[in-house]
Amino acid sequence: MKEQPEVIVCVGTGGVGKTTVSSAIGMTGALGGKKTLVMTIDPAKRLAQSMGIKELKNTPTPVPLKALQQCGQPIRGSLDAMILETQTTFNNLIKKYSSSPQKADAILNNSYYHYVSGELAGSEDYMAMEKLYEIKKDYDYDLIVVDTPPARHAINFLTAPNRLIQLISSGVLKWLIRPSTSMSMIGFNILNRAPQKIVKLLKSYVGLEIVEELTEFFSEFNDLYSGFKSRAKEVHDLLASPRVQFYMVTAPTREAIEEAVYFYSIMKGYEIHFAGFIVNKIHPLLYNDAGRAQSSRIIRTLDQDDPLRITLEQTLTMDSIALHDQELIAYLKSKVRSQKIAYYLSSLIMDRELMNLCSLVTIAQALDGILG
Repeated sequence: MKEQPEVIVCVGTGGVGKTTVSSAIGMTGALGGKKTLVMTIDPAKRLAQSMGIKELKNTPTPVPLKALQQCGQPIRGSLDAMILETQTTFNNLIKKYSSSPQKADAILNNSYYHYVSGELAGSEDYMAMEKLYEIKKDYDYDLIVVDTPPARHAINFLTAPNRLIQLISSGVLKWLIRPSTSMSMIGFNILNRAPQKIVKLLKSYVGLEIVEELTEFFSEFNDLYSGFKSRAKEVHDLLASPRVQFYMVTAPTREAIEEAVYFYSIMKGYEIHFAGFIVNKIHPLLYNDAGRAQSSRIIRTLDQDDPLRITLEQTLTMDSIALHDQELIAYLKSKVRSQKIAYYLSSLIMDRELMNLCSLVTIAQALDGILG
């Protein structure tokens, strides 16, 4: 029997309906009686609209499931939703690991803190991991569904804990902020004496062209390292748990399928449980082989402007698109040969239909097997 996940992480390229699928998986959990949370770190903020919430916050907000009564669905569980606010999460992390409230205030009031917390390479990825860990530890959700940014950023999402550990363990920042009895030892003079390979390495990690002005800021950060490092290790261990399952969301286009295959080849090298692919926006087949042949024969007997001929031609065109979808799905399966990987198909849902919860139920029904 398939182990039921406690966390499902949806990854994928842009435009494949990942946020919608994440919402639908959350709906699946709620319909199954689970206390469920959907967390998005996608800045597109469409999740709130599809769930009937006016605005998502950095804390869980209940989804008004009473609206499901309109589509005849019983309310068995609960569903909350939230969006990652990097700044708020970073602020809370500083307060948590600072040795005193005064030390936390010194960091939070530093003139460079806002820039660093918003722009530091990897900060959003790490904050997403931090928030997931916080929610998993402090709340009693049966299921948490995480909607990530497009795939290239999702790889950063996976590597964020290790990159933070490597940065701290490298000693680069500690070398720059080592205790000194003279503030004159901090700043540009230290960097002038620093080996260029260290400065270059620092730049490659933080993604900033000018590091000199940040030295004083990093000195305030000194007592936070052990906390950040231990938490990063805990987050890494969480992601490696078999109760945390990753799904690649894709769509039936050549580009999307090729990207899904490529990112799977990268992701399988990480210590994660990759559970399967969700192919979204599938067009339904309208005919079987005999029906297609019969429709083609009828078309040949009708005039060009005959309404029946026009209708049959349109349906055959739509059916040919659906056949192409099936060919791409077969191609995906041929490229990823593993008995442990599941495939789920979701029909095409137009954006304008995502303004009510009943449309999510339609998708959720196709994804029911994900939860075991």
